[in-house]
Amino acid sequence: MITRIKKLGLNEYESRAYHSLLKYGSMAPVAVSKAAGIPRARVYDVLQSLEDKGFAVKMPFKQVVFSAITPKDAFDALSAKRKSALDKELDGIKGVVSELESKLSVNEDFIGESALLVKGRENIYAQIAREASNCADGVIIYSSDEGIKRKKSYLFGNNSVTLPSSLKLIAKATSKARAVIFDKAAMMLFLTPEKTEEKDEKALLIKSPFLANLFVTGLKK
Repeated sequence: MITRIKKLGLNEYESRAYHSLLKYGSMAPVAVSKAAGIPRARVYDVLQSLEDKGFAVKMPFKQVVFSAITPKDAFDALSAKRKSALDKELDGIKGVVSELESKLSVNEDFIGESALLVKGRENIYAQIAREASNCADGVIIYSSDEGIKRKKSYLFGNNSVTLPSSLKLIAKATSKARAVIFDKAAMMLFLTPEKTEEKDEKALLIKSPFLANLFVTGLKK
């Protein structure tokens, strides 16, 4: 039972104290200490913590006595409290995102060419999907037959990936290099051999029309 009570977000002593209050009813701190096996020096702080968390209430008697809040009422209060805290946290994050988006749009013309190192096949493919979803022209995949098959499977067999209906995808089997070109304006260049373990794969996302076109031209030769 104590293990299950801990799932409510209570520590060991808090769980023992709450269990005792539920089992025996209103109790003085000394009685809780004996019933729950909590050191006397700690029991009052434990009960105070239960009260602060909404699992117990201090009764208005001359002698200090605590009583348990029913599990349902405690859950309802805890749920409302956590939802409120989460809403505040999300509002704060939303504000930061809006601020970053605003600053990014202001400085967008000055960003120019950039590069981003991505590690892990799942992360690389997810980044490929994000870039492809924003393509207006087309995507060119350079890889082995097996590599092309994997990338197509991720792009077209993943429900979380939404690609433009007009997207033109060209696959070119080659052993010279592994890369994905986006609108000839950016490229994902794989830096590790194809046999590398998935978690250790590395690729460089380069946003440079010059380098993307240079790569395509170089492979034509």
